[in-house]
Amino acid sequence: MAELDLQEATRRDDIYNELNQIVDKITTLPVFPSLLWVWTFDVMRNIYENNQYDDLAENDYVDEAVPSGITLKQIFDKFWEDVDGIGLSMDLGDEIIDETIRDWMRDNNFLVALDEDGWLE
Repeated sequence: MAELDLQEATRRDDIYNELNQIVDKITTLPVFPSLLWVWTFDVMRNIYENNQYDDLAENDYVDEAVPSGITLKQIFDKFWEDVDGIGLSMDLGDEIIDETIRDWMRDNNFLVALDEDGWLE
């Protein structure tokens, strides 16, 4: 095994400890499968945080945005109600899970299409 310098060895050990803490938290999360819940919530939160209508610059080239006033908690609450019918599985992979979450958000008007002047009907 290659010799690590002190800084890299410390970084490695810190990451090891953090990963153990994360796994401990995930395994006690009272939903099943817990890792899928963490994954899908991370995808949903990322979409939410990176597509805020209020944060879009005038010349941003985007096709859709989260409407003003929609909170991540509102999205999560609806997701909680709908999750059994969405068909999510760890087997789907990242791209399909991302697209499935985006489609679900569109279907529930949490992600709305924009035109050149703002909102589409």
